[in-house]
Amino acid sequence: MSYKVKYTPASKKDYEKLENSQKLQVRKSLKKIEEFGLDTGQPLRGKLADCKKMKHKKLGLRVIFKQSDLGIEIIEIVVIGKRNEKEVYREAEKRLGR
Repeated sequence: MSYKVKYTPASKKDYEKLENSQKLQVRKSLKKIEEFGLDTGQPLRGKLADCKKMKHKKLGLRVIFKQSDLGIEIIEIVVIGKRNEKEVYREAEKRLGR
């Protein structure tokens, strides 16, 4: 099954701020998400229990995503950023209003 990946306006800005090498790695994650949907990535807990993450350890980046309210075959990218002191997770909570 193929999924459609949708950026939120804020996550699109996150992506645009990345360096080219970081964008390349994020695009690889997005291709996996397009192919496997929520069957890929690691589940999150707490306020972000309905979200998953893809990690890029060498770059320190996280891609946080969830199933969109618009449909079961649409995956929404919530935030792309560095893990620094769990900042990316706090930003995801903020963007989701939690």
